[in-house]
Amino acid sequence: MIEEITISDLDPRQIKQLDAADKALSKDINYSLEIYSAILKQSPGCLELRKRLRHQQLKLAKGTSKGLSSLMGKLTNAPFLFKTKTNKDPELTISSAEELIAKNPFNAAAHQMLADAFAELEMAGSVVFAYETIRSFQPKDLGNLKKLANAYLDAGESDLAIQTGNAILQINPSDGEAEDMMKRASVAVAMNKGKWEGSTNFREQLKNKEEAEALEQSAKTVNDAKGLEALIRQVYEKVQAEPQNLNHYRHLSDLYQRYGDLQNAIAWIQQARKLEAGKGDVSLEEKERQLTIEFYDGIIEQWEKALAADPENPASKKGYSDAVLAKKNFQRQQLESLVQRYPNEYGYRFELGCLLFEEGEFDACLPHFQLAQRNAKVRLDAILYLGRAYLNKKFFDLAIEQFKSLKSEIQIMDERKKDAVYQLGCCYESMGKTEQAIEEFKLVYSSDISFRDVAEKINAFYSQ
Repeated sequence: MIEEITISDLDPRQIKQLDAADKALSKDINYSLEIYSAILKQSPGCLELRKRLRHQQLKLAKGTSKGLSSLMGKLTNAPFLFKTKTNKDPELTISSAEELIAKNPFNAAAHQMLADAFAELEMAGSVVFAYETIRSFQPKDLGNLKKLANAYLDAGESDLAIQTGNAILQINPSDGEAEDMMKRASVAVAMNKGKWEGSTNFREQLKNKEEAEALEQSAKTVNDAKGLEALIRQVYEKVQAEPQNLNHYRHLSDLYQRYGDLQNAIAWIQQARKLEAGKGDVSLEEKERQLTIEFYDGIIEQWEKALAADPENPASKKGYSDAVLAKKNFQRQQLESLVQRYPNEYGYRFELGCLLFEEGEFDACLPHFQLAQRNAKVRLDAILYLGRAYLNKKFFDLAIEQFKSLKSEIQIMDERKKDAVYQLGCCYESMGKTEQAIEEFKLVYSSDISFRDVAEKINAFYSQ
Protein backbone atom coordinates (compact mmCIF):
# COMPACT_ATOMS: atom_id res chain seq x y z
CA MET A 1 0.00 0.00 0.00
CA ILE A 2 1.39 3.41 -0.98
CA GLU A 3 1.32 6.19 1.61
CA GLU A 4 1.78 9.89 1.07
CA ILE A 5 5.20 11.13 2.22
CA THR A 6 7.32 14.27 2.05
CA ILE A 7 10.73 14.70 0.47
CA SER A 8 12.35 14.52 3.91
CA ASP A 9 10.95 10.98 4.24
CA LEU A 10 12.83 9.79 1.13
CA ASP A 11 15.99 7.73 1.20
CA PRO A 12 19.03 10.00 1.90
CA ARG A 13 20.55 8.97 -1.44
CA GLN A 14 17.41 10.08 -3.25
CA ILE A 15 17.48 13.42 -1.40
CA LYS A 16 21.06 13.98 -2.61
CA GLN A 17 19.98 13.22 -6.16
CA LEU A 18 17.16 15.74 -5.82
CA ASP A 19 19.54 18.40 -4.55
CA ALA A 20 21.74 17.85 -7.61
CA ALA A 21 18.70 17.98 -9.89
CA ASP A 22 17.52 21.24 -8.29
CA LYS A 23 20.91 22.85 -8.92
CA ALA A 24 20.84 21.74 -12.56
CA LEU A 25 17.40 23.22 -13.30
CA SER A 26 18.66 26.45 -14.82
CA LYS A 27 21.27 24.69 -16.97
CA ASP A 28 19.57 21.47 -18.05
CA ILE A 29 15.91 21.28 -17.08
CA ASN A 30 15.35 18.03 -18.99
CA TYR A 31 18.03 16.31 -16.93
CA SER A 32 16.40 17.56 -13.72
CA LEU A 33 12.97 16.36 -14.85
CA GLU A 34 14.40 12.91 -15.58
CA ILE A 35 15.80 12.72 -12.04
CA TYR A 36 12.51 13.89 -10.52
CA SER A 37 10.57 11.32 -12.56
CA ALA A 38 12.93 8.47 -11.73
CA ILE A 39 12.73 9.11 -7.98
CA LEU A 40 8.97 9.59 -8.12
CA LYS A 41 8.63 6.24 -9.88
CA GLN A 42 10.49 4.64 -6.98
CA SER A 43 8.50 6.59 -4.38
CA PRO A 44 5.09 7.36 -5.96
CA GLY A 45 3.67 8.50 -2.63
CA CYS A 46 5.88 11.60 -2.45
CA LEU A 47 3.32 14.29 -3.14
CA GLU A 48 5.80 17.10 -2.48
CA LEU A 49 8.08 15.80 -5.24
CA ARG A 50 5.15 15.27 -7.60
CA LYS A 51 4.18 18.91 -7.13
CA ARG A 52 7.75 20.00 -7.82
CA LEU A 53 7.90 17.87 -10.97
CA ARG A 54 4.53 19.09 -12.23
CA HIS A 55 5.43 22.73 -11.67
CA GLN A 56 8.50 22.41 -13.86
CA GLN A 57 6.68 20.34 -16.53
CA LEU A 58 3.90 22.91 -16.88
CA LYS A 59 6.36 25.79 -16.80
CA LEU A 60 8.37 24.20 -19.61
CA ALA A 61 5.25 23.55 -21.68
CA LYS A 62 3.69 26.97 -21.19
CA GLY A 63 5.83 28.52 -23.88
CA THR A 64 4.18 26.42 -26.57
CA SER A 65 0.62 25.79 -27.71
CA LYS A 66 1.22 22.04 -27.68
CA GLY A 67 -1.01 21.32 -24.72
CA LEU A 68 -4.10 23.05 -26.00
CA SER A 69 -3.77 22.60 -29.75
CA SER A 70 -3.02 18.89 -30.10
CA LEU A 71 -6.70 18.04 -30.39
CA MET A 72 -6.53 15.13 -32.75
CA GLY A 73 -3.80 13.42 -30.75
CA LYS A 74 -6.03 13.51 -27.69
CA LEU A 75 -9.02 12.21 -29.57
CA THR A 76 -7.07 9.33 -31.08
CA ASN A 77 -6.04 8.06 -27.67
CA ALA A 78 -9.34 8.74 -25.94
CA PRO A 79 -11.16 5.42 -26.65
CA PHE A 80 -8.61 3.58 -24.54
CA LEU A 81 -8.64 5.90 -21.56
CA PHE A 82 -11.51 4.17 -19.86
CA LYS A 83 -9.77 0.81 -20.10
CA THR A 84 -6.68 2.31 -18.49
CA LYS A 85 -8.71 3.92 -15.74
CA THR A 86 -10.21 0.61 -14.75
CA ASN A 87 -6.80 -1.09 -14.51
CA LYS A 88 -6.75 -3.27 -11.39
CA ASP A 89 -3.19 -2.21 -10.57
CA PRO A 90 -3.33 1.46 -9.48
CA GLU A 91 0.48 1.66 -9.16
CA LEU A 92 0.81 0.65 -12.82
CA THR A 93 -1.83 3.24 -13.73
CA ILE A 94 0.16 5.94 -11.90
CA SER A 95 3.29 5.00 -13.84
CA SER A 96 1.44 5.02 -17.18
CA ALA A 97 -0.23 8.35 -16.44
CA GLU A 98 3.09 9.99 -15.54
CA GLU A 99 4.56 8.83 -18.85
CA LEU A 100 1.66 10.47 -20.70
CA ILE A 101 2.02 13.67 -18.69
CA ALA A 102 5.74 13.80 -19.41
CA LYS A 103 4.87 13.90 -23.13
CA ASN A 104 2.08 16.45 -22.68
CA PRO A 105 1.56 18.10 -19.25
CA PHE A 106 -1.82 19.41 -20.44
CA ASN A 107 -3.24 15.90 -20.93
CA ALA A 108 -6.33 16.14 -18.72
CA ALA A 109 -7.19 12.47 -19.21
CA ALA A 110 -3.80 11.41 -17.81
CA HIS A 111 -4.32 13.57 -14.70
CA GLN A 112 -7.76 11.98 -14.33
CA MET A 113 -6.09 8.56 -14.45
CA LEU A 114 -3.86 9.67 -11.57
CA ALA A 115 -6.85 10.89 -9.57
CA ASP A 116 -8.65 7.57 -10.02
CA ALA A 117 -5.59 5.56 -9.02
CA PHE A 118 -4.90 7.74 -5.98
CA ALA A 119 -8.54 7.49 -4.92
CA GLU A 120 -8.29 3.69 -5.03
CA LEU A 121 -5.18 3.91 -2.85
CA GLU A 122 -6.95 6.35 -0.48
CA MET A 123 -4.32 9.07 -1.07
CA ALA A 124 -6.62 12.08 -0.57
CA GLY A 125 -3.96 14.77 -0.94
CA SER A 126 -2.73 13.34 -4.24
CA VAL A 127 -6.30 13.10 -5.56
CA VAL A 128 -6.78 16.80 -4.77
CA PHE A 129 -3.53 17.72 -6.51
CA ALA A 130 -4.48 15.82 -9.68
CA TYR A 131 -7.75 17.74 -9.97
CA GLU A 132 -6.04 21.02 -9.04
CA THR A 133 -3.60 20.49 -11.89
CA ILE A 134 -6.42 20.02 -14.39
CA ARG A 135 -8.03 23.17 -13.05
CA SER A 136 -4.82 25.13 -13.66
CA PHE A 137 -5.24 24.76 -17.43
CA GLN A 138 -8.98 24.01 -17.69
CA PRO A 139 -10.38 26.49 -15.13
CA LYS A 140 -13.97 26.32 -16.40
CA ASP A 141 -14.28 22.55 -16.71
CA LEU A 142 -17.37 22.06 -14.54
CA GLY A 143 -16.94 18.29 -14.36
CA ASN A 144 -13.42 18.67 -12.99
CA LEU A 145 -14.40 21.47 -10.60
CA LYS A 146 -17.10 19.26 -9.07
CA LYS A 147 -14.67 16.39 -8.64
CA LEU A 148 -12.13 18.78 -7.09
CA ALA A 149 -14.71 20.12 -4.64
CA ASN A 150 -15.63 16.62 -3.52
CA ALA A 151 -11.94 15.71 -3.28
CA TYR A 152 -11.46 18.69 -0.96
CA LEU A 153 -14.32 17.40 1.18
CA ASP A 154 -12.78 13.92 1.34
CA ALA A 155 -9.45 15.50 2.33
CA GLY A 156 -11.09 17.54 5.09
CA GLU A 157 -10.55 20.85 3.26
CA SER A 158 -14.12 22.10 3.63
CA ASP A 159 -13.28 25.79 3.17
CA LEU A 160 -11.59 25.06 -0.16
CA ALA A 161 -14.60 22.94 -1.15
CA ILE A 162 -16.85 25.95 -0.55
CA GLN A 163 -14.55 28.22 -2.55
CA THR A 164 -14.63 25.76 -5.44
CA GLY A 165 -18.41 25.52 -5.18
CA ASN A 166 -18.61 29.30 -5.48
CA ALA A 167 -16.40 29.13 -8.58
CA ILE A 168 -18.82 26.60 -10.11
CA LEU A 169 -21.83 28.80 -9.35
CA GLN A 170 -20.14 31.79 -10.99
CA ILE A 171 -19.98 29.77 -14.20
CA ASN A 172 -23.39 28.12 -13.78
CA PRO A 173 -25.52 29.91 -11.14
CA SER A 174 -28.22 27.22 -11.23
CA ASP A 175 -25.92 24.24 -10.65
CA GLY A 176 -27.76 22.10 -8.11
CA GLU A 177 -24.82 19.75 -7.54
CA ALA A 178 -22.60 22.65 -6.46
CA GLU A 179 -25.26 23.92 -4.08
CA ASP A 180 -25.67 20.46 -2.50
CA MET A 181 -21.92 20.09 -2.13
CA MET A 182 -21.60 23.52 -0.50
CA LYS A 183 -24.30 22.62 2.01
CA ARG A 184 -22.40 19.49 2.99
CA ALA A 185 -19.19 21.49 3.18
CA SER A 186 -20.85 24.13 5.38
CA VAL A 187 -21.95 21.44 7.81
CA ALA A 188 -18.40 20.08 7.89
CA VAL A 189 -16.95 23.55 8.54
CA ALA A 190 -19.40 24.17 11.36
CA MET A 191 -18.65 20.82 12.97
CA ASN A 192 -14.89 21.41 12.69
CA LYS A 193 -15.28 24.74 14.48
CA GLY A 194 -16.88 22.99 17.40
CA LYS A 195 -20.43 24.20 16.98
CA TRP A 196 -21.69 20.66 17.43
CA GLU A 197 -19.55 19.65 20.43
CA GLY A 198 -21.47 18.10 23.28
CA SER A 199 -24.41 17.20 21.13
CA THR A 200 -25.41 13.69 20.15
CA ASN A 201 -27.69 15.06 17.49
CA PHE A 202 -26.57 18.08 15.48
CA ARG A 203 -30.16 18.55 14.38
CA GLU A 204 -30.93 20.04 17.80
CA GLN A 205 -28.26 22.68 17.31
CA LEU A 206 -29.77 24.11 14.14
CA LYS A 207 -32.23 26.96 14.43
CA ASN A 208 -34.16 25.87 11.40
CA LYS A 209 -35.32 22.28 11.44
CA GLU A 210 -36.16 22.33 7.73
CA GLU A 211 -32.60 23.46 6.96
CA ALA A 212 -31.27 20.59 9.06
CA GLU A 213 -33.32 18.07 7.13
CA ALA A 214 -32.19 19.56 3.83
CA LEU A 215 -28.53 19.36 4.87
CA GLU A 216 -28.91 15.80 6.05
CA GLN A 217 -30.60 14.81 2.80
CA SER A 218 -27.84 16.50 0.78
CA ALA A 219 -25.24 14.45 2.61
CA LYS A 220 -27.10 11.27 1.69
CA THR A 221 -27.66 12.22 -1.93
CA VAL A 222 -25.35 10.46 -4.31
CA ASN A 223 -23.26 13.01 -6.15
CA ASP A 224 -24.39 13.20 -9.76
CA ALA A 225 -20.81 12.90 -11.00
CA LYS A 226 -20.41 9.64 -9.12
CA GLY A 227 -23.74 8.48 -10.49
CA LEU A 228 -22.55 9.24 -14.01
CA GLU A 229 -19.34 7.31 -13.38
CA ALA A 230 -21.41 4.32 -12.32
CA LEU A 231 -23.58 4.61 -15.44
CA ILE A 232 -20.49 4.89 -17.63
CA ARG A 233 -19.13 1.66 -16.18
CA GLN A 234 -22.46 -0.10 -16.71
CA VAL A 235 -22.74 1.00 -20.33
CA TYR A 236 -19.07 0.18 -20.93
CA GLU A 237 -19.81 -3.38 -19.80
CA LYS A 238 -22.69 -3.48 -22.26
CA VAL A 239 -20.31 -2.40 -25.04
CA GLN A 240 -18.03 -5.29 -24.10
CA ALA A 241 -20.97 -7.70 -24.12
CA GLU A 242 -22.54 -6.34 -27.33
CA PRO A 243 -19.73 -4.66 -29.30
CA GLN A 244 -21.87 -4.24 -32.43
CA ASN A 245 -24.74 -2.40 -30.73
CA LEU A 246 -24.57 1.26 -31.83
CA ASN A 247 -26.97 2.39 -29.10
CA HIS A 248 -24.44 1.53 -26.39
CA TYR A 249 -21.80 3.68 -28.07
CA ARG A 250 -24.23 6.58 -28.43
CA HIS A 251 -25.27 6.23 -24.80
CA LEU A 252 -21.67 6.15 -23.63
CA SER A 253 -20.85 9.27 -25.66
CA ASP A 254 -23.85 11.11 -24.20
CA LEU A 255 -22.82 10.17 -20.66
CA TYR A 256 -19.28 11.41 -21.21
CA GLN A 257 -20.65 14.66 -22.63
CA ARG A 258 -22.77 15.15 -19.52
CA TYR A 259 -19.73 14.25 -17.43
CA GLY A 260 -17.81 17.10 -19.08
CA ASP A 261 -15.32 14.79 -20.80
CA LEU A 262 -15.64 15.80 -24.45
CA GLN A 263 -12.54 13.87 -25.51
CA ASN A 264 -14.11 10.56 -24.59
CA ALA A 265 -17.54 11.68 -25.84
CA ILE A 266 -16.01 12.23 -29.28
CA ALA A 267 -13.90 9.10 -29.12
CA TRP A 268 -16.83 6.76 -28.51
CA ILE A 269 -18.73 8.26 -31.45
CA GLN A 270 -15.61 7.67 -33.55
CA GLN A 271 -15.56 4.05 -32.38
CA ALA A 272 -19.23 3.67 -33.33
CA ARG A 273 -18.55 5.02 -36.82
CA LYS A 274 -15.93 2.32 -37.34
CA LEU A 275 -18.58 -0.37 -36.94
CA GLU A 276 -20.27 -1.71 -40.06
CA ALA A 277 -23.65 -0.35 -38.93
CA GLY A 278 -22.18 3.04 -38.09
CA LYS A 279 -20.26 3.76 -41.29
CA GLY A 280 -23.27 5.20 -43.10
CA ASP A 281 -25.00 6.74 -40.07
CA VAL A 282 -25.25 10.48 -40.76
CA SER A 283 -26.44 11.22 -37.22
CA LEU A 284 -23.19 9.82 -35.79
CA GLU A 285 -21.16 11.98 -38.16
CA GLU A 286 -23.12 15.08 -37.18
CA LYS A 287 -22.76 14.26 -33.48
CA GLU A 288 -18.99 13.97 -33.83
CA ARG A 289 -18.84 17.27 -35.72
CA GLN A 290 -20.82 19.17 -33.08
CA LEU A 291 -18.84 17.67 -30.18
CA THR A 292 -15.56 18.54 -31.86
CA ILE A 293 -16.65 22.14 -32.43
CA GLU A 294 -17.62 22.30 -28.75
CA PHE A 295 -14.18 20.97 -27.85
CA TYR A 296 -12.50 23.62 -30.00
CA ASP A 297 -14.64 26.29 -28.33
CA GLY A 298 -13.34 25.12 -24.97
CA ILE A 299 -9.74 25.45 -26.14
CA ILE A 300 -10.41 28.93 -27.54
CA GLU A 301 -12.02 29.96 -24.26
CA GLN A 302 -8.92 28.86 -22.35
CA TRP A 303 -6.67 30.96 -24.59
CA GLU A 304 -9.04 33.93 -24.22
CA LYS A 305 -8.67 33.70 -20.47
CA ALA A 306 -4.88 33.48 -20.79
CA LEU A 307 -4.90 36.61 -22.98
CA ALA A 308 -7.12 38.46 -20.53
CA ALA A 309 -4.62 37.72 -17.78
CA ASP A 310 -1.61 38.74 -19.91
CA PRO A 311 -2.68 40.54 -23.12
CA GLU A 312 0.87 40.97 -24.43
CA ASN A 313 1.98 37.37 -23.99
CA PRO A 314 3.14 36.25 -27.47
CA ALA A 315 2.59 32.55 -26.72
CA SER A 316 -1.02 33.22 -25.68
CA LYS A 317 -1.62 35.36 -28.78
CA LYS A 318 -0.30 32.62 -31.02
CA GLY A 319 -2.17 29.92 -29.12
CA TYR A 320 -5.44 31.82 -29.48
CA SER A 321 -5.00 32.56 -33.19
CA ASP A 322 -3.93 28.97 -33.86
CA ALA A 323 -6.97 27.61 -32.03
CA VAL A 324 -9.38 29.92 -33.89
CA LEU A 325 -7.79 29.01 -37.22
CA ALA A 326 -7.87 25.30 -36.40
CA LYS A 327 -11.59 25.51 -35.63
CA LYS A 328 -12.31 27.37 -38.88
CA ASN A 329 -10.27 24.89 -40.91
CA PHE A 330 -12.05 21.98 -39.27
CA GLN A 331 -15.50 23.46 -39.88
CA ARG A 332 -14.74 24.31 -43.49
CA GLN A 333 -13.27 20.89 -44.25
CA GLN A 334 -16.22 19.14 -42.66
CA LEU A 335 -18.88 21.30 -44.32
CA GLU A 336 -17.31 21.08 -47.77
CA SER A 337 -17.24 17.31 -47.42
CA LEU A 338 -20.85 17.20 -46.21
CA VAL A 339 -22.07 19.44 -49.05
CA GLN A 340 -20.29 17.29 -51.59
CA ARG A 341 -21.68 14.05 -50.20
CA TYR A 342 -25.17 15.34 -49.35
CA PRO A 343 -25.89 18.04 -51.97
CA ASN A 344 -29.60 18.16 -51.10
CA GLU A 345 -29.04 18.80 -47.37
CA TYR A 346 -29.47 22.55 -47.72
CA GLY A 347 -28.82 23.25 -44.04
CA TYR A 348 -25.18 22.29 -44.59
CA ARG A 349 -25.03 24.66 -47.55
CA PHE A 350 -26.27 27.51 -45.36
CA GLU A 351 -23.61 26.79 -42.71
CA LEU A 352 -20.87 26.68 -45.34
CA GLY A 353 -22.19 29.88 -46.92
CA CYS A 354 -22.02 31.67 -43.54
CA LEU A 355 -18.47 30.45 -43.00
CA LEU A 356 -17.39 31.67 -46.44
CA PHE A 357 -19.19 34.99 -45.91
CA GLU A 358 -17.33 35.59 -42.64
CA GLU A 359 -14.07 34.91 -44.48
CA GLY A 360 -14.98 37.53 -47.09
CA GLU A 361 -15.35 34.95 -49.89
CA PHE A 362 -18.51 36.51 -51.30
CA ASP A 363 -18.40 34.88 -54.74
CA ALA A 364 -18.01 31.44 -53.17
CA CYS A 365 -20.87 31.86 -50.70
CA LEU A 366 -23.50 33.05 -53.22
CA PRO A 367 -24.51 29.66 -54.71
CA HIS A 368 -24.82 28.13 -51.24
CA PHE A 369 -27.21 30.84 -50.03
CA GLN A 370 -29.21 30.56 -53.24
CA LEU A 371 -29.71 26.82 -52.75
CA ALA A 372 -30.15 27.08 -48.97
CA GLN A 373 -33.43 28.92 -49.54
CA ARG A 374 -34.97 25.52 -50.31
CA ASN A 375 -34.68 24.68 -46.59
CA ALA A 376 -37.65 26.24 -44.81
CA LYS A 377 -35.78 26.52 -41.51
CA VAL A 378 -33.04 28.75 -42.87
CA ARG A 379 -34.76 30.29 -45.91
CA LEU A 380 -35.18 33.81 -44.52
CA ASP A 381 -31.66 33.93 -43.10
CA ALA A 382 -30.30 32.65 -46.42
CA ILE A 383 -32.06 35.51 -48.25
CA LEU A 384 -30.63 38.02 -45.77
CA TYR A 385 -27.09 36.69 -46.19
CA LEU A 386 -27.52 36.62 -49.96
CA GLY A 387 -28.44 40.29 -49.89
CA ARG A 388 -25.44 41.08 -47.69
CA ALA A 389 -23.12 39.23 -50.06
CA TYR A 390 -24.49 41.17 -53.06
CA LEU A 391 -24.07 44.41 -51.09
CA ASN A 392 -20.44 43.60 -50.33
CA LYS A 393 -19.90 42.94 -54.05
CA LYS A 394 -21.62 46.29 -54.78
CA PHE A 395 -24.33 44.53 -56.79
CA PHE A 396 -26.82 46.99 -55.32
CA ASP A 397 -29.79 46.16 -57.54
CA LEU A 398 -29.56 42.45 -56.69
CA ALA A 399 -29.08 43.21 -52.99
CA ILE A 400 -32.13 45.53 -52.98
CA GLU A 401 -34.23 42.74 -54.45
CA GLN A 402 -33.36 40.42 -51.53
CA PHE A 403 -33.89 43.02 -48.81
CA LYS A 404 -37.21 44.16 -50.27
CA SER A 405 -38.35 40.56 -50.37
CA LEU A 406 -37.66 40.15 -46.66
CA LYS A 407 -39.18 43.52 -45.82
CA SER A 408 -42.50 42.57 -47.37
CA GLU A 409 -42.52 38.96 -46.18
CA ILE A 410 -41.71 39.46 -42.50
CA GLN A 411 -44.75 41.00 -40.82
CA ILE A 412 -43.25 42.08 -37.48
CA MET A 413 -40.18 44.30 -37.01
CA ASP A 414 -37.95 41.62 -35.48
CA GLU A 415 -34.14 41.65 -35.56
CA ARG A 416 -34.04 40.00 -38.99
CA LYS A 417 -36.41 42.54 -40.53
CA LYS A 418 -34.59 45.47 -38.89
CA ASP A 419 -31.36 44.16 -40.39
CA ALA A 420 -32.92 43.78 -43.85
CA VAL A 421 -34.46 47.26 -43.83
CA TYR A 422 -31.24 48.81 -42.55
CA GLN A 423 -29.22 47.05 -45.25
CA LEU A 424 -31.76 48.22 -47.82
CA GLY A 425 -31.13 51.79 -46.65
CA CYS A 426 -27.39 51.21 -46.95
CA CYS A 427 -27.86 50.08 -50.57
CA TYR A 428 -29.73 53.27 -51.44
CA GLU A 429 -27.14 55.33 -49.56
CA SER A 430 -24.29 53.72 -51.52
CA MET A 431 -26.14 54.50 -54.75
CA GLY A 432 -26.50 58.17 -53.76
CA LYS A 433 -30.26 57.88 -53.26
CA THR A 434 -30.33 59.74 -49.95
CA GLU A 435 -34.09 60.32 -49.72
CA GLN A 436 -34.91 56.64 -50.24
CA ALA A 437 -32.18 55.61 -47.82
CA ILE A 438 -33.54 57.89 -45.08
CA GLU A 439 -37.05 56.50 -45.50
CA GLU A 440 -35.71 53.01 -44.75
CA PHE A 441 -33.57 54.22 -41.85
CA LYS A 442 -36.64 56.00 -40.39
CA LEU A 443 -38.52 52.70 -40.27
CA VAL A 444 -35.73 51.14 -38.23
CA TYR A 445 -35.31 54.26 -36.07
CA SER A 446 -39.00 54.35 -35.16
CA SER A 447 -38.80 50.73 -34.03
CA ASP A 448 -35.38 50.65 -32.36
CA ILE A 449 -33.45 53.89 -31.89
CA SER A 450 -30.38 51.98 -30.65
CA PHE A 451 -30.03 49.74 -33.72
CA ARG A 452 -26.47 50.09 -34.97
CA ASP A 453 -25.76 53.68 -36.11
CA VAL A 454 -29.26 54.44 -37.36
CA ALA A 455 -29.70 57.26 -34.81
CA GLU A 456 -26.55 58.95 -36.09
CA LYS A 457 -27.78 58.71 -39.66
CA ILE A 458 -31.17 60.22 -38.81
CA ASN A 459 -29.66 63.01 -36.68
CA ALA A 460 -27.15 63.86 -39.41
CA PHE A 461 -29.96 64.05 -41.99
CA TYR A 462 -32.14 66.42 -39.91
CA SER A 463 -29.20 68.62 -38.88
CA GLN A 464 -28.44 69.49 -42.51
